[in-house]
Amino acid sequence: MPGRLMAGVVDSGTGLAHRWLRQRGLFAELRALERNERALEGSEEAGEDTGDSTGDAAGKVGRGEVLSIRLSRVQAVLLAEAVACSRYRSRSAYLRAVATGRDRRAPILAKAGVLFFWARAHFGETIGPEGQENLKRLGRFLLGIGDVGKMLALIQRHLRAARLAASGRLGGAESLPPAPKRVQQRAGSGLSTEVSARVCRERHRLIRENVRYSAYKNKSEYVRHVALGWDRNGEILARCAAIAEWMEGCLKGQAGLEGQVGPEDWKRLDGETHRRFGVYLSGPGASGRVDVEGALRRGARHLLGATPETFASRVPAEL
Repeated sequence: MPGRLMAGVVDSGTGLAHRWLRQRGLFAELRALERNERALEGSEEAGEDTGDSTGDAAGKVGRGEVLSIRLSRVQAVLLAEAVACSRYRSRSAYLRAVATGRDRRAPILAKAGVLFFWARAHFGETIGPEGQENLKRLGRFLLGIGDVGKMLALIQRHLRAARLAASGRLGGAESLPPAPKRVQQRAGSGLSTEVSARVCRERHRLIRENVRYSAYKNKSEYVRHVALGWDRNGEILARCAAIAEWMEGCLKGQAGLEGQVGPEDWKRLDGETHRRFGVYLSGPGASGRVDVEGALRRGARHLLGATPETFASRVPAEL
């Protein structure tokens, strides 16, 4: 099963258990949560104390077994940034959600799919300040960052970390672009390189099962990669990096996201996409093919964990 590409599925390229197995784990976990909630209701009726300080919505579900992973210093920092830009109150709550595949959208690399989403929504259009405002709102919604430049800096930092990790060249944090100061403040300092989270037995079994059917060496490596988003397809991450670089160029240009994105800007993205990936986004050519839907739609779906239409329907109306 590991590494086998099934119809309609973008392979992670890292040997992660197939998404059908992860979906099976999700449903099994939901059943466990339902059973736990019924047990809690019975305990409350009997007058037992059901307080839980873990922040887990299902009460005592986090008190069964200990899930421990080891991190390098830079991995600990990246994980703290992911938690700081998520809806989770602690690393433990974050790890419980991502380790079983229940939340595939939590890592910063998953949220980077918003770049594909935005490019697909506006491709070929002449965009003024309102297009940037739209991107700012999406950044606040996904990452808690309302500045496009800072959002791009954070995404590029995590994209570079994933690329260096895949080649075995990830050293210290100094090898990465700096994180925005606000994210650094939220993430904190003096982070432990050994992380423990209490999980119920059912969740722990699901995690072990996912590890067994993946190509990862052990549970710690598996959870690290899933939590940091390093289980994502390498070419899609590379395409995401190309879009981020293009956006950064527009920001720094005289006429770009700060003012207006015009035909020449899109033409530049089109040319770079063809040069690096052999795919034209807007025009045919001798050695390439036109694939706006494929290149941008698949990228958004793979990273955001939903079709662009589904993702758009989940964005709050006030954005």
